[in-house]
Amino acid sequence: MIIDHYLRREISVPFLAVSGVLISIFVTYALTRFLMDENASLLAPSDLFQLTMLKALISLEVLLPLSLYLAVLMGLGRLHSDSEVYAMRASGISEMRVLRPIVAIAALLAVLIGLFSIFVRPWAYAESYEIKARVEAATEVDRVRGARFYNFDDSGRTIFVKTVSGGGRQLEEIFIRSGKGRDLQVITAASGELVYLARPEHHQLVLNQANVYRRTEGGPDVFAELGAFSLWVPAGQPDPVGYKTKSSSTFELMESENNDDKAELQWRTSTPLSALLLALLAIPLSRSRPRQGRYARILGAMIIYAVYFNMLDVSRTWVEQGSARYIWWAPGLLTLLIAVLYFPWIKLFRPGPRLKAVPR
Repeated sequence: MIIDHYLRREISVPFLAVSGVLISIFVTYALTRFLMDENASLLAPSDLFQLTMLKALISLEVLLPLSLYLAVLMGLGRLHSDSEVYAMRASGISEMRVLRPIVAIAALLAVLIGLFSIFVRPWAYAESYEIKARVEAATEVDRVRGARFYNFDDSGRTIFVKTVSGGGRQLEEIFIRSGKGRDLQVITAASGELVYLARPEHHQLVLNQANVYRRTEGGPDVFAELGAFSLWVPAGQPDPVGYKTKSSSTFELMESENNDDKAELQWRTSTPLSALLLALLAIPLSRSRPRQGRYARILGAMIIYAVYFNMLDVSRTWVEQGSARYIWWAPGLLTLLIAVLYFPWIKLFRPGPRLKAVPR
């Protein structure tokens, strides 16, 4: 029907626009967070790109319901502002009739979000854990690039190499500082060569024209000039990621009695419901008087959205802590609010127009 096609277009166009803007903002935010991390320099560009994209995929279960919520507010808000809704009513098209294409879009999106939460979310988290484990297992020399300082908290070591060439095998102007407590060791070299897997589980770092300075607590200082000096660097192997709640399959979570697993399962199943409820909530919130402005109620609607998702997050934390068994009271309150806004008897409590005396 023409009216269905028209309403779908009025919702779909702002939905695509808002989704694009929100995803772009989130990708920029996630990339900035990764770059600001103290270990960001240890990430290869490909790892950084993959982690950012995986983070964006995980965020879709929250961003898509928000996009639909805002799209319905904007689309129907424009129809109210331009008096098109009143023209539809005059033509015999009720508000309940307008619900049909919007609910169809919301239901389709809810199914898509449900699939994301149940299948894509655990896969994305599993991939993220694998990348982080691989990066953490990479050897210090493997991760070093030219003209940068690197701090390795696990060994208390700082490394600087001015130039790296030959596929990471030829090094120039090397500085290595390591220390534990009051012990200190500094190694400098004019050049060096990295021999990958010189032993089955070790790389060999050969330093040429090396100077070694060592200071130990309670012992004499040592300084040595060496024509060639070798360091054996362990070839790191990723540790098994092990069991992680967020990367576990939904079927595993269903069989678990762990509170964290219960909270994760309920969160995954709540996201499609939240998308559907928010779309239904946006319809009465979009009502406005003619020429009042199509975005008159956006601020109030955003406050409701923020409060709802905060309640949902709090309820998930309570389930994780064992203080509650379910998170469903938050969607229940939202459902109650929707029922109040839709219920016809609410009009009985609104003051009617005042009658003015007509002068004779």
